[in-house]
Amino acid sequence: LAYGDNKILKGVSMTLNPGEVVALLGASGSGKTTLLRSVAGLEQPSRGRITIGDAVLFDGAAGIDMPVEKRNLGLVFQSYALWPHRTVFENVAYGLRLRGTPASELDERVTHALGNLGLGHLAQRLPHQLSGGQQQRVAIARALVYNPPVVLMDEPLSNLDAKLREEARAWLRELILKMRLSALVVTHDQNEAMAMSDRILLLNNGVIEQQGTP
Repeated sequence: LAYGDNKILKGVSMTLNPGEVVALLGASGSGKTTLLRSVAGLEQPSRGRITIGDAVLFDGAAGIDMPVEKRNLGLVFQSYALWPHRTVFENVAYGLRLRGTPASELDERVTHALGNLGLGHLAQRLPHQLSGGQQQRVAIARALVYNPPVVLMDEPLSNLDAKLREEARAWLRELILKMRLSALVVTHDQNEAMAMSDRILLLNNGVIEQQGTP
């Protein structure tokens, strides 16, 4: 993937296995967020191929570029990006409403997602009434409410203070494993990558320099 003459990714090949947590680790500008955004459909690579199972999300040679909303991926951003004027319940339900999910199914799925993250009692609160850790859980509940096969997380813990971050690493990994998800997590924090992932890809200058278990 390139912007003008500036090549951000220079040929990255990787496979994410079912039920696996893979950390993309690297310094700022190494290409890890660009790789994540390319999988999500928020960036368009100049060439290459991205697939999930039998579904082709992107194929430069064949001219395939599936839109973000059809890729069925859970996205969690560093900023959480919660709607300030919507309740916790409505924040989590928003994507399902856009997709025309029937009301009874929507209620059940949102309630289940909030329950999984210990947020059931906060369903009617607004984001500004929550702590940073609770806001982060709402963002994760919103990503998981679709039951996506793959969750993409960009620095998901960076807004939390040190103590909360350590706790969050443990429960987030536990949650991903319990729900049998596959997760691709971008981080520049080596300890976080070691604690959360099954495998680490070390990116430098748009290339995977090393990969292996923590």
